Amino acid sequence: MERKKRQQIELPELEAEVLQLCLFPEDFEALIDDCSTEKKESIIADAVKNLIHHKLLIAVNKEVSLSWVYDGDKMRESSFKATAKGIEWMEANV
Repeated sequence: MERKKRQQIELPELEAEVLQLCLFPEDFEALIDDCSTEKKESIIADAVKNLIHHKLLIAVNKEVSLSWVYDGDKMRESSFKATAKGIEWMEANV
């Protein structure tokens, strides 16, 4: 049985950079500080939300019982990490 090829996701430069920054869990505050493509918090938050939508990024919160849950209005309280799908994307595109 042959595996289906996944459709390649095209990411803007900012989202690609955020994904690369999240190889290991990163606080939202660190993403703002380390991001060179954009400095506006709301735009970086939108990039994170889009990466989560594409299942390339996941929230990893140690203090919350459901660690994968994040609050889009309180992004500073969350950390984010690339998923296996996100790492595959990086390997294919970086």
